[in-house]
Amino acid sequence: MVQEKRVKDIMVPIEEYDKVDMDAQFCDALSILRKNYENIQTGQAVKRLHRTLFVTDAGKDIVGKMSMYDLIRGLVPEPAKSPEVSKAYHGMLSSRALQVAKEVGEVQEHYQWLQSTFVDLVRQESRKKIRDIMKPVHKSVLKEDDRINQAIYVIFKEDVRQQVIYREEKAVGVINLNVLFAELLETVGPECQIFW
Repeated sequence: MVQEKRVKDIMVPIEEYDKVDMDAQFCDALSILRKNYENIQTGQAVKRLHRTLFVTDAGKDIVGKMSMYDLIRGLVPEPAKSPEVSKAYHGMLSSRALQVAKEVGEVQEHYQWLQSTFVDLVRQESRKKIRDIMKPVHKSVLKEDDRINQAIYVIFKEDVRQQVIYREEKAVGVINLNVLFAELLETVGPECQIFW
């Protein structure tokens, strides 16, 4: 009987991922991701390359992650990410005409950046630190000895596509959709006449 694989059998070791300090600049992460992107595009990978960086604190513990998506999302100015445009309560307390004028002014201020050039936007927003644009990493409930089925359940239940696996409070690996897809191909590929 074939022994069932566990999370530890398919997870990517955390050492394979590039890391960036949370106090580094936007451009530092951009440089690492650019190098990885080029190596992936040209097939020059000497190791498995990832489109995600993990963010570390001063103690080198993983506190967040940064992908190309996060980096580009970081170009959106902070006020535009969570505009407080609707103030219905205050509208009832003041003259409606003044309130509408104020709300229109706030909307224009929140989205003024859309009228600037891309170059101006990048110049302004690329001064951010990684801590301001990273996605925090929360400790996963998954353990190394969990079944792959449990990993699939957690990934989709929590809607976090990259689960960091910990051993005694230290990050040791990552389970993500890529490794799950590779395992799917290996497991059912031959039955589907797909050879991997």
